Amino acid sequence: MNNYDKETFTAKEQLSVLLRLLRYLKPYKGLVFLAFVTVIFATVFSLLGPMVIKDIVDTAFVDDMVKMDIVYQKIALYAGVILAFALFRYLQTYQFNNIGFKVSQNMRVELYKKLQNMGMRYFDQTPAGSIVSRVTNDTEAIQDMLNNVLAVIVSSIILIIGIMIAMLLLDVTMALICFLFLPVAIFVIYLYQKYSTKFYLIARDRLSQLNTRLAESISGMNIIQLFNQQKRISDEFEETNKEYYDASMKNVRLDGILLAPTIQLLTALALAILFSYTGLNSLYGSVSVGVVVAFIEYVYRYFDPMFQIMERLSIYQQAIVSAYRVFKILDHEELTPQQNENASGSIKEAKIEFKNVSFSYDGEKEVLTNISFEVNPGETIALVGHTGSGKSSIINVMMRFYEFYQGEILIDGKSIKDYPIEELRSKMGLVLQDPFMFYGTINDNIRLQNKNISDHDIRKACEFVQADTFINQLSDGYEHRVIERGSSFSTGQKQLLAFARTIVTNPKILILDEATANIDTETEVLIQEGLERIRRGRTSIAIAHRLSTIKDANKILVLDKGKIVEQGTHDELLSQKGTYYMMYQLQKSEENDNL
Repeated sequence: MNNYDKETFTAKEQLSVLLRLLRYLKPYKGLVFLAFVTVIFATVFSLLGPMVIKDIVDTAFVDDMVKMDIVYQKIALYAGVILAFALFRYLQTYQFNNIGFKVSQNMRVELYKKLQNMGMRYFDQTPAGSIVSRVTNDTEAIQDMLNNVLAVIVSSIILIIGIMIAMLLLDVTMALICFLFLPVAIFVIYLYQKYSTKFYLIARDRLSQLNTRLAESISGMNIIQLFNQQKRISDEFEETNKEYYDASMKNVRLDGILLAPTIQLLTALALAILFSYTGLNSLYGSVSVGVVVAFIEYVYRYFDPMFQIMERLSIYQQAIVSAYRVFKILDHEELTPQQNENASGSIKEAKIEFKNVSFSYDGEKEVLTNISFEVNPGETIALVGHTGSGKSSIINVMMRFYEFYQGEILIDGKSIKDYPIEELRSKMGLVLQDPFMFYGTINDNIRLQNKNISDHDIRKACEFVQADTFINQLSDGYEHRVIERGSSFSTGQKQLLAFARTIVTNPKILILDEATANIDTETEVLIQEGLERIRRGRTSIAIAHRLSTIKDANKILVLDKGKIVEQGTHDELLSQKGTYYMMYQLQKSEENDNL
């Protein structure tokens, strides 16, 4: 379970979440005021209905004579009251829904912007499906609460107060009889709120797990089918789905016990006592039939708002839990590494220096220890080593994906933290081993919404890395549609597009993270010449899997367990007959075996 998922939720925490949620209404004070006005008018016309019925009964029928002119007038008045109530009820619903949609829209944008600035460690530790659930399902639950619950609670409270006043004006004793049931209803609401919160927390967590499993299954469907894991994955999904069902059904059973049956029972008891009271009174004096009829109508309307509130408590509980989870993300403090205050300047020469840099992903186990090296402007340095030796970690801290806590990284003699992050990202070009392709066109994937990049620039970049060879063979050329993750392209073609995407920005520093590891030999031959041109005049750092591709590097660093164990040129390292020599001989042996 993630650190923002809870199994218990105190009343104090709920109140805190609710108050924070209501602060999102502040920009819409005018709309909220207008919504309250419509609630008041809708409530007034709702209360007038029984009064008009009372007048019809008490004044239209006198001495067994039906006064039709009065009946018609009262019926017309009643119809007008009902129409006015319907109009203001519509306006009330419209206003509250409008507010709910605006608040959830803004919250979703705020949440998405927050995620854009979260540190990579957060995404390492949090399943993608769980994050998607918060941006979609949880904000949707908050929207439902604002749309349906806020209006009902406000209108119900005003209506209950209005009905209580109307009852007192009609008959104090009968009103007090009805008021006796109010504490009982409040106690039932308290019980429901107490037990439903836990069930909704569990249900929302299971729904989040469902989203996580679904996202992972879709992303890894080829692996699932390749290793015949369909049954295992289906069983795990079915188990999580059943847990979600069980948690949801607990809420259904709670609703069935404490919601409608309780309110209907209270209504029936109140009417029974009122009928007994009026029946006894009729033995000792006259009883106004109009008052009795009006009271019956008010009793139904008196308990109905309580039923409406209780019926929507489930939505409220769901929204509070969802808001709590959303706020946990918004309050998360681990952002992307921050630059120093007043960071300024621009990268000119692109000289890179690492001075005793140490780094840990979890704050405990170091993956880099006292890393020191220099790369002069225009030089190429290569990083080699076994899996887990720290090669990619050097790239991660240099690209400011993660914060290092010891040592210094300098560019042109200036701390990397003293440059604006936009300057660093615009002057550094990164090509990964597994390039990500977005849904869109080839042009879109290279331009990435940068309006300063023209179609001519894109074509020049593709020609430079020789990606134009296969692009020109496509029916739509550069407007060819790229499906999800570029799965219609070969690995080599996607890598060529990634090279073009990087080169089109003309970076000062080029970083290649095993960029040719997954490329076939034929494609690799095509891009080697391009890579030489790309590196010319640029400071380059290359993580190499195939040692034959970095023979011409100015310096090669050999890493092992986060430390530099050897460094030198290709020939120098071979002459040492150390780790690099053994790696090189092993690869040569594998290549000879494959011939």
